[in-house]
Amino acid sequence: MAKKLVRDAVHGDIELGSLEVELIDTPEFQRLRGIRQLGTAYLVFPSAMHTRFEHSLGTSWMAHRIVEVLRRHCSIDAEAGTRIRVSALLHDITHIPFGHTLEDERRVLPRHDKDYDRVRYFFETSAIGRILEREGMQAAVISAVTGSGTLESDIVGGAISADLLDYLRRDTYFCGLAQNYDSRIFESFMVENGRLVMDLQKGGILRRDAMSELVNLLRIRYTLSERVYFHHTKIASGAMISKAVELALQSGFAAEELRTLKDETLVCVLMDRFADRPEIVHLLTCLERRELYKPASVMTIDVGEDRRQEIVRRFHEDRSQREALERQLADCAGLAAHQIIVYCPSFGMSLPEAEVPVRMEADTVLPLSGSNNDEIRILKEKHKALWKFFVLMDRSGIGRRPAVAAAAESILGKVN
Repeated sequence: MAKKLVRDAVHGDIELGSLEVELIDTPEFQRLRGIRQLGTAYLVFPSAMHTRFEHSLGTSWMAHRIVEVLRRHCSIDAEAGTRIRVSALLHDITHIPFGHTLEDERRVLPRHDKDYDRVRYFFETSAIGRILEREGMQAAVISAVTGSGTLESDIVGGAISADLLDYLRRDTYFCGLAQNYDSRIFESFMVENGRLVMDLQKGGILRRDAMSELVNLLRIRYTLSERVYFHHTKIASGAMISKAVELALQSGFAAEELRTLKDETLVCVLMDRFADRPEIVHLLTCLERRELYKPASVMTIDVGEDRRQEIVRRFHEDRSQREALERQLADCAGLAAHQIIVYCPSFGMSLPEAEVPVRMEADTVLPLSGSNNDEIRILKEKHKALWKFFVLMDRSGIGRRPAVAAAAESILGKVN
C-alpha cells in the first residue's frame, strides 16, 4: 500500500506511511470522525467541530517530528520510529462518544486508556488488533498507549508530548483563540536515562528563550482550561449528556455498545431505545434545544482545601453519594431527581504539564515546577483555582432555585 500526503488545517501536509494508511482505513479508526475532540464545546465555540480523527493524525505527525529531533542525540531505528508513530496514531482509539465528559467529569465509566476490556477490544480483537499482531507490535503499542515510564509512552502522551503539541494548536485554532507556540520547541527534546526530557540549557547555562517557550506552552494550556474546557456552558451540557447516559446504563443499556457509536448516533440510540423514559428524553431534548441546566449553587476553592478534598471524595469519587445528594436536593425543592445534576470535578487541577522533566544549569534534571520560576507557580495556582462544584438545575423549574440553593447550603454547609 502506498504512502499518502494529507493536508491538515493545523499542520499543513502530513505524510502517512503505508501501515498508518491501513490502520486509518479500518472501521474502528473511521469511527473517530464522528467523535468530537471537545465534546459539547461547540455549543460555545461553533467551529469547535474537530474530531478525534484529525487529532489522531496530528498526534502521529507530532510524534514523527519529535523522533526526528531525538535521532540527532540517540539511536531510534526505523522500526521503533514506525511503532511510535502508530502508537501516537492510535492513542485515542479507545475513546467513546463524549469520552472525557463521561469518564473524567462524572466518572460514569473508566478512563479510555484504563478500561482494559475496551483496550482488549480495540487492540486485540478488532481489525486494528489483527494488523498490529501481524506486524509484531501489538504488545508494544498497547504499552505505549496505556502505560507510562518509557520513552515511547513519554513521546506519545507524556507531560509535554505529541498529544499535547497537537491539541494545543488544534483546540486554539478551532475555538478561534489567537494563541500558538513556536515550532522551535521541538529542538528542546532530548533523551536522558531512557526518558524524554526538555533541554533548557546550553553549555551548562540556562537558555532563557527555551524556558520562555516552555512556559508559553503552559500558558496556552491554562487559557484553554479557563476559556474552553471548564466553560460553564460546556460543563452544564456535558453534565446533561452524562446524566442521560448514566440513567440509560441503570436501565439496561450496555457500556459495550458505546464502542461502536459516535456522538450523534449515541443520542439517536438513547432517544429511540428509551422513548418510554421521560427523564432521559427530557435531558436529551433540552440539550438539543440548548435549554441547558442553570447553576443553583456554586462552590469554589475559597471554601478551603480541606473542605474541597472532602467534597471531591464524597461527590466525585462516590457516585452513590452524588446521586443521593441529587435526589435529596430535588426532594427539598419539589423537583424530579433528574432535574438536579451535581457536577464535581476531581483533584486533577494541578497543571500536570508543569511537572515535565527539564535539564537545567549544570546538567541538573528536575520537574519544571521545581525551577523557581514565578510564572509557572502562578499558572499552577490559577489553574487550581478553576475548580468549581456546581449544583445545576432544570431551567423549567428555575423559580425554585432559591429552594435548591438553600437546601444545598443546609446539606453542604456554607457555599459561595
